[in-house]
Amino acid sequence: MSKKLIVRTAKLLTESKRGSRSKGVAITYEHIPQDVEERNHGSIYAVININAPNGDAQEITELILDAFHGEYYQDLSRDPLSSFETALAKVNEELGEATQQGNTSWLKNLNAILAVLSGTTLHITKAGKTEAYLYRGEKSSFISDDLGGDTVNPLRTFINVASGELQENDKVVIATPGVFFHISKDELQKYVLEFQPKVAISHLADLVEGTSSEVSPNAILILEAITPEVASNETLEEQPDEVWISEPNKPVQNAIDTSAPFIKKVFSILTFSWLGVIALVQDFVIPPILFGYHQTGKLITNFRSQNGAKKKPKEKVLVETEESIVPKEDLDDLAIKESDESIFEKPKKATSQEIFIKESDHKPKWLKLEKVDFSVAKNFGHKLKKTSSKLTTKRKNLLIIAIIVLVLVGAGVFLTWRGKDNNKNLKQAQASLTEVQSKYDIGKSALASGEKQKAAEALRSAETIANSLVNNKNVGGNAKNLLAKIETSLDQAEGVVRINPNSFSDAKNIVGSNPFGPYLIAQTLYLVNKDNASVAAISSASGEVSTAIDKPQVDGKIIAATAVSRRSVLVLFTEKSSVYEFDTKELKMAKQDMAGDVEKSTALTSYLTNIYSLDGVNGIVYKRLKTSTGYAKRTNYITDGSNVKGGAGLATDSSIYILENDGQVVKYLAGKKQNFTITDLPFTLSNPNTIFANEGVNGLYITDPAKKRVVILDANGKFVSQQISDKFNNLSGVYVVGSTLYVSADGQLYKLTI
Repeated sequence: MSKKLIVRTAKLLTESKRGSRSKGVAITYEHIPQDVEERNHGSIYAVININAPNGDAQEITELILDAFHGEYYQDLSRDPLSSFETALAKVNEELGEATQQGNTSWLKNLNAILAVLSGTTLHITKAGKTEAYLYRGEKSSFISDDLGGDTVNPLRTFINVASGELQENDKVVIATPGVFFHISKDELQKYVLEFQPKVAISHLADLVEGTSSEVSPNAILILEAITPEVASNETLEEQPDEVWISEPNKPVQNAIDTSAPFIKKVFSILTFSWLGVIALVQDFVIPPILFGYHQTGKLITNFRSQNGAKKKPKEKVLVETEESIVPKEDLDDLAIKESDESIFEKPKKATSQEIFIKESDHKPKWLKLEKVDFSVAKNFGHKLKKTSSKLTTKRKNLLIIAIIVLVLVGAGVFLTWRGKDNNKNLKQAQASLTEVQSKYDIGKSALASGEKQKAAEALRSAETIANSLVNNKNVGGNAKNLLAKIETSLDQAEGVVRINPNSFSDAKNIVGSNPFGPYLIAQTLYLVNKDNASVAAISSASGEVSTAIDKPQVDGKIIAATAVSRRSVLVLFTEKSSVYEFDTKELKMAKQDMAGDVEKSTALTSYLTNIYSLDGVNGIVYKRLKTSTGYAKRTNYITDGSNVKGGAGLATDSSIYILENDGQVVKYLAGKKQNFTITDLPFTLSNPNTIFANEGVNGLYITDPAKKRVVILDANGKFVSQQISDKFNNLSGVYVVGSTLYVSADGQLYKLTI
């Protein structure tokens, strides 16, 4: 008989300020019925977060809770799961109706989990990105994975239900997505497992409050299944089961709010400040204009006097005199009172005694300015000067205030803009970090269930985003920490064994950096120089290197090689379609007689005393039998009509394996293609170049030089692991005997135990 369990809970919520900038709500809800029949039917729980304008978000939140609560307890004769599903249908119906009435801002912004606990059976559903985790012992399960409904069609918002049985000491945590901007999944698990819900929620509140840099409505609900005896025997200091944390400080926003009264006062005196601007104009703009005006008048006067003097006969030149050029008796007629305006209405006709300067044909045209009356401009200048002289010290002070106000307003606008821009960048960075965390969690979950390929895809995606965030000033530290975890998990998913082997032997001075081999004959390993056919011999016991043959006479460069261990020889194909054998006992190189044509071989392998050559261009594998002086005429090994164009490597363990350029492996037995597929490979082979197989060796070994790795598959093609080393430059071949792996890279030979 199962134990009777009760559930105790604790909640965390953020308390955001109500204001025009505040958007969204986050609530936790639980209903433990007082009525016995309802209590037997189950308790209901909800965690809802809506990132939409407050009014719309509140309306949708209340709608969901009312419909959920009301419909679930509507008919107690139904089983709890049926009531749950009926309640969800009702919620979806109400959401659809609200959307038709114009409340659409919640679409794509609803993050919620609704749950029912009946006895020990928990039913949950999900919308959006709110997450639920079950902690049982030290194991964590992402129980809300793949439960999200349709984010566009309100009638399908809550459609997927997961159910499970709670056991004693199980803990369930439901958290809105914004929580993980401040708390990692590992921290959440640590505190929830270590403490009972009330204490755990207090610690989590400290983390959220201590690391927050902006407001976002968040909520956490913790449920713990325990026996009534355990609950009654615990003695803890009284602590609240519901914790609210205040809105975190926003420096830019607070600065704006604090300075608002000052700004208001500043704007109230802007009218007076314009006087200061006017003063600025009169002090610094008008005087230069007046100065220019006077200088222009002087220039014109000079031009008039100079040109008039030049055009009159010498004896008639007018000079300055104190005598009037108008008869005295006429002065009374010329006198004009200030109030007499008739002069502007009826100009007086010129008398014979008035002087005019007539424009000659030789005078520069610009001297026509002499006819312009500058009196109006002159009067305007005098008025400006008079106005300027009336400026007081008070107005000059207002000018200073106006300048200060303009500077402050400009600085405020700039800081506000920068604050909004920084806030936007912070939100984007935090959203990306949340995505990284989500992908990391998916990868870990897939890794735990043995889905290495799925895990690797999620973790690689997380790694890419995390790398883009490591230099971010806001989330860079968190991104670096998360990146280290991602890389560790990715190595597990990809079966990576990172090694730093010491060189077993160095034959680079004999065979260069990219030789053929190694090949094992008896107790000696051999490497072949592709350029000059020199052969290095290496003791498999000590790693001692010697030159087996130095630059023998061969026809061209070596393009393919293999070992025929039964005959203790190395077989070499050259670019000139010649074939040579190097006798490892006699240490001699001898050209072989070949019956028929010789192809440009891409790769060679041997079985017993026969050799097999891959023509990768035409997709043919040729088989040749050994004769006393060379090799018999080639025959096509493949007899089922298939071909292997694009082949890069060739190996045999009685079956023939062809490594293709795209990393696929094709298997043949007795000339016929077999069903063979590489499975569980969590990556793509970029540009592999060799494959190794041998009798008595379990599995296949593929070299991938671009990634500096040796990929290991079992006999059925299932991925096992990959050996990676930064020292594997110019990776050119491997040989396996027992549990020892020999790797040739950059003329070095490495010896590994696998």
